[in-house]
Parts: sequence; C-alpha cells; structure tokens
Amino acid sequence: MTTIITRLFDAHAAASHARERIIFCGVPSRAVTVIGPAEGNDARPLMEAAHVHPDAMDTYATAITSGKSLLVVRTTYRPLTAATMVRDMLAKMDTVDTGDVVDDYYMTDTPEKAPSILDEHPLFLTLRLDTSGYDGGRLSDALAMRMVSPRKERNSAKGRSGKRSSGFWPMPLVSRKDRGSSVMPGGRHMSGGFWPMGLLSRGNRSNSSIRGGDKPFSRALGWPTTS
Repeated sequence: MTTIITRLFDAHAAASHARERIIFCGVPSRAVTVIGPAEGNDARPLMEAAHVHPDAMDTYATAITSGKSLLVVRTTYRPLTAATMVRDMLAKMDTVDTGDVVDDYYMTDTPEKAPSILDEHPLFLTLRLDTSGYDGGRLSDALAMRMVSPRKERNSAKGRSGKRSSGFWPMPLVSRKDRGSSVMPGGRHMSGGFWPMGLLSRGNRSNSSIRGGDKPFSRALGWPTTS
C-alpha cells in the first residue's frame, strides 16, 4: 500500500524546503513532488500523475492559481514507517489549513509497466537494428558454415574412426580368446597356493550340522527334520 500525503504551503520556497528535508530522511526523491504557480495549466496533470485524491484536486488547483504551492509525498516501505515520519515532520511546519480536503489516504499499488528493467535504463539486452547495421539472417550464413553436417557412420568417438587406446598401447581393446575359470596364468586357483583343498566339497551333504549326523533336538521331541 502507498500512502499519499499532501500539504499546501503559502510560498514555493517553503514547499521546496520541506521536500529537501523529507528526501534527506530517506524518502526517494522521485516520490516527493512540489507543484507551484509556475506550472500553470500543467498543475492538474501533474497532480493526477502524483496521485492526488480526485476530491481534492479542485481545491488545490484554485490554491495553486492564487500563488500557493502543493507538496505531494508518496510514502511506501522506504524507509520503514515513512508515512508516520512525514506526518510528524509536516505537523511541525507552517502549512495552509484546507479544511476537510482529503490530504492523506491509502492508495492500492498497481504494477507499473516500463520498457526497461530500470527507469531510464538502456535496453542493454536488445539489439537495435537501426544503429547496428545488422539486417538479420543466420549466423551460419555470415560465417559461411553449414548448420548441420552430413551424418556419417562411426565406431569411435574420436575423429577419423581412430581409437584412443591405439595411440599409446598397441593392443586390441578386447581379447578374442576363450576365457578360463581362473584369472591367473595357467588356470591356477588362489586356494591351491596356500590350502591344498578343493574350492567345493564333492562329498554327500548332511542335513545335520553335528559331526556324525546326529539330530538330538528333533530326536528328543520326536519331530522329523523336514515336513
């Protein structure tokens, strides 16, 4: 929400001094406007641009014609409690009593459309054709390059179908010989080097973990080991 605060001064210099003090306290300069007799017929358009309340424009226009100056302050969140600060400052100044004129009201904020990210900021991401001499067209045409090259079948990601391994190691990537059951030369197994036993037992398997095959628990209960 934006609070519009307006006050009338007898002299333009007094209104300008009030504007300087309000800006010094942190209110943006673009949010503080002084409209005086020098504006003439432009006073009403300036009040509309400053969002002066419509019910107060006739009173202010008459006062400006008679030589008075109008101070308009559009307070937001910059700085915090800006509206309260501006009211306190203006209460200590010599302003003109306007009676029941609406000199303080809340205005609903609406988006402001602008052709640039910042006010009066150049469109630095926009290429102006009228000043650059660029007539449009594809970059590939300007560089005499094709956009897409003809598709070629390749078996390597390296250019000219070369293989990276062949550059430093003259061996094929994958061996074509039959694979054995051991990775050691000669087909040996690691277990045979330190334990003279086969990797897997060839004997009959027992259904008991006790030597001799006894099953004391199932024998005591009279239960079979498997159902």
